[in-house]
Amino acid sequence: MKNELNTVGARIKACRKEMGYSQETFAALLYMKKTTICRYEKDEHDIPSSVIVNLAKALHTTPNYLLMGESDEDSWTEDMLNILEKITDPAMRALAMKQLKCITEL
Repeated sequence: MKNELNTVGARIKACRKEMGYSQETFAALLYMKKTTICRYEKDEHDIPSSVIVNLAKALHTTPNYLLMGESDEDSWTEDMLNILEKITDPAMRALAMKQLKCITEL
């Protein structure tokens, strides 16, 4: 899939879909017209840097990812989140949180 995401527009579209937003919903969230989002996704318009920042915030990603396709995310963080999501017992979740807080205070 990474090969398909070789443009800014393609990355915006993929992130939008991953968030579950339609173009209409995403446009409304950003106080934009749907046609503007559509043109961005089709790479028909240059996107101002201030808009890239707003798009990245709304899509829970970074401007660097939208512009260059490079992620600053640490795979360790993603692995940790995946592990924590598997803890379903409330008591075990509380224990895990206490342990993580202790570790961060070292």
